[in-house]
Amino acid sequence: MSLVSEYDVIICGAGPAGLSTGISTLFHNKKAKVLILESRNEVGEEKCAEGLSENWFKHMKTFGKYLRSNLKSKCFDNRMSGTLLILPSGKRIIARDKNLNGWILNKDYLLKNLAAIFKKLGGNIELGINIVGPVMKNGMIYGVETHLGNLIRGKCVVDATGLPQSIWRKALDIKEPLDKDDIEVCFQYKVENCNIENPDLIQIYFGNIIAPGGYGWVFPKSNNRANVGLGCQGSRVDNVLPYQERFWKILNLNGEIISKKGGTVSSFNLPETFVWSNLACVGESARFTNPVHGGGTGPGLFGGYILGNHLANAIKKKESIEDALIKYQDEIKEARGKDHEYHYRAKRLLQSLTDDEMEIVFSSMTPDEWLKSMSFTKREILSIIGRISKKSLRLGLKVTKYLGLG
Repeated sequence: MSLVSEYDVIICGAGPAGLSTGISTLFHNKKAKVLILESRNEVGEEKCAEGLSENWFKHMKTFGKYLRSNLKSKCFDNRMSGTLLILPSGKRIIARDKNLNGWILNKDYLLKNLAAIFKKLGGNIELGINIVGPVMKNGMIYGVETHLGNLIRGKCVVDATGLPQSIWRKALDIKEPLDKDDIEVCFQYKVENCNIENPDLIQIYFGNIIAPGGYGWVFPKSNNRANVGLGCQGSRVDNVLPYQERFWKILNLNGEIISKKGGTVSSFNLPETFVWSNLACVGESARFTNPVHGGGTGPGLFGGYILGNHLANAIKKKESIEDALIKYQDEIKEARGKDHEYHYRAKRLLQSLTDDEMEIVFSSMTPDEWLKSMSFTKREILSIIGRISKKSLRLGLKVTKYLGLG
């Protein structure tokens, strides 16, 4: 094992969170030495439905403005103004607001664009590099070993490898399997030449027949292109493909399937800790993915921004990396902890509902309430529970219990 080089920060994984961490570190400290290692032979081509709200850029303040101004228009395939919800009975609820700012991304190009920004700032990306594991000494990580037998030293190692947490689990010698209750098994088609109704609306299909413990989706990329897929709770469905094939037939979009991809998505609660010594997790590795809908791009970009800022300051001031990581963890919990806990409880509630119960819960909300359902106040939630209770007191009590309001 030969010594190749030494960096301030080694980031394992070139997804949204890993790239955002690298860009943020260099944005806040141009002299930092940052390396991103990616196991694939090119950056891009991630499996996801590709939704992103502009609010994430606002949350990142000055860095968000910088990032947004440097992303090319090709990153954004289609602007979204709301959601079309299809209940198990077939009832449709349209929640639209022309003032909403959100997109269906060209995720492949977005990641390539982010990689180009990172390189322009002076960062280094090495592709086709598999990490054998962290290199430990006296309870600290002082580098990573690659499949080529090389040791790359770093003051800080960032695990941005996604759901497997490959660096984190090896460093802490975690052998327990991941809880399938909090994993969504997904499959998606990319479709062209199809008939898209309301191309400015994300379509969400609920029901345990369609997707047990999850939902189906149509994310329009234009008026004749879309991502069509579904996710099911991992503990309830081993093979999601039959559900996807049936869902495709139900939709009857008359389109041409140009690619098929499967994968898994995290729907965990925020962990108690996602930093250890000089090792940090970010993005899906840190379980930042929204537990309700599985969206990970926005939380990944935001987490990378926070982590990179604290790393940059510690490197610049020659302060403790360990202290910087604790500050990062504390800031994430302060900014996202309560919302993430609420979303996790809401996910568990949704997974517990029968189709009849879904009809009652969903029909008790107005379209405007659906648009803001990710950011309800306690008073708004109690108002909805009141309407549910008028239809079914037992269900109202169930909702109250799952959301921790009882």
